[in-house]
Amino acid sequence: MEKAITQLVKGYETGGLTRRGLIRGLTMLFAGTAAAPAAAQLLDGSKVHVHPPSLPWEPLIDHIQINSRDPQKSAEFYQKVLGLELLRVGPAGAERDCCPERDAFLGVNNRLLLAIRKREPVGAIDHWSMLAPGYDRHQFKSIVEKRGGTIAEHDLGGQYVKDPDGAMLQLMGRPGGS
Repeated sequence: MEKAITQLVKGYETGGLTRRGLIRGLTMLFAGTAAAPAAAQLLDGSKVHVHPPSLPWEPLIDHIQINSRDPQKSAEFYQKVLGLELLRVGPAGAERDCCPERDAFLGVNNRLLLAIRKREPVGAIDHWSMLAPGYDRHQFKSIVEKRGGTIAEHDLGGQYVKDPDGAMLQLMGRPGGS
């Protein structure tokens, strides 16, 4: 646990985590430790021994990306109904703020929680992203491959893993940009 606390504090000190993110991470760490079961029951009734995460960093959920027919309309919905802030529109990089009809990024306190992109299939979650302060892409690839997984390709770049049902997980060392 000391390693996880050190990584969270380092992430905060280097600007990779907000103060709120640091507090949330510490809270989740302590709450998770107290409530961690020794075994979990599967849907078929069998039990499986549960080990604490054996990664060299403590992961947190960063953001999700959904596919939309009309990102601008979807962004307005999330702003009005959930109170999320519009952080920016348009793709990342040089073309930022160019195309509000194509991409929208929403969050709280300038922290990305939801990316909305104009793409098919509409209504689907394209991927979810895990924040892992201190993560190293080469180390992650090695861990995934040793455990029988593979790094997946995605048109947005980055490092992804696909689960058995095709759900994509993106791993990030710093919070999603706004």
